[in-house]
Amino acid sequence: MKILFINSRSPDYVEDQLFSALTEIYGKASVTPCPVNYRYYIKRKPYPLDMGRCRSALDYVMDGFALRKSLSRFDYDCIILGSTKRDVFEKFIAIRDSIPSGMPLIYIDGGDFPEVGGDADRLKFKEVYDDVVRHHTFSHVFKREYISGKVYPDNVHPFPMSFKPQPMTVSGEKKYEVTCWCVESDPVRTRALSLLEGLYDCRENGTTLNQTFRNYKRKGLAYLEDLGRSRIACNFRGVGWDTLRYWEIPAVGALMLSQKPGIEIPDNFVHGEHVAFCRDDLSDLTSLLDYYLSHEDEMAEMTERAKQHLQKYHTHLRRAEFLIDAAGFRS
Repeated sequence: MKILFINSRSPDYVEDQLFSALTEIYGKASVTPCPVNYRYYIKRKPYPLDMGRCRSALDYVMDGFALRKSLSRFDYDCIILGSTKRDVFEKFIAIRDSIPSGMPLIYIDGGDFPEVGGDADRLKFKEVYDDVVRHHTFSHVFKREYISGKVYPDNVHPFPMSFKPQPMTVSGEKKYEVTCWCVESDPVRTRALSLLEGLYDCRENGTTLNQTFRNYKRKGLAYLEDLGRSRIACNFRGVGWDTLRYWEIPAVGALMLSQKPGIEIPDNFVHGEHVAFCRDDLSDLTSLLDYYLSHEDEMAEMTERAKQHLQKYHTHLRRAEFLIDAAGFRS
């Protein structure tokens, strides 16, 4: 399988996780980034902005030569449009005259909006997106915000984020009772932080209102390690239902208390077995927190089951394997 992976210069969690996973599965020579994106080769940003990095600086030079050569003869089995970003669709338009007829075209819609390609309107490049969909048919669409109960075409598949294992050490010692570290990108987060700010150890550990990405205190792997020191870590939807935190919390061994996502997640976590789902109106938020804080053994068993479940179904490699099967790459 030889894949031309058209990617964005700006970070996109779904795109970055998938590129890294496909490289691990098929090998560097079989997955060609277009353009050759420095973020896949050189570490310049901390986690999670480095999740696409899976190659070396030497590979950066070699892949540049390989891309020019392979584009000239278009030696690929399929094309992947890695995200709903303007530069991805503009790059595809720039090379489409060279694409052989019948080449499978796969679109990864990792955007926040429920409509396929909805972020193109939000990000103000709908005319570019419409130009592509008017002249080309996607063989498959893998969509992050695949809304439960909404009807999508048969070639659209649910494709939420996942967790890419990181080189970190999380001790078994718990430092925080309840944490909810987030910016207020949806009103439910504001309501949750307002409820929590004066309870438990929330004010002391930074579970407070009016956080911004720019002044966020916990970053990179230090953030993940501290997340793992929480007895309970909370997750609430942002602009979209799917959040990276939904996958990070089980991965680092904290108990996740979350809204139940309103999107389709194959092999999702189960309430009471892996995680605790609260009501959307948060009316049972504190009662659930009180219950699990007073049932340490039950909480420990759930966090261990959740970690095992994530490793079985929700790493970046498992997500890429889902795409491979759904797209028929194994046949």
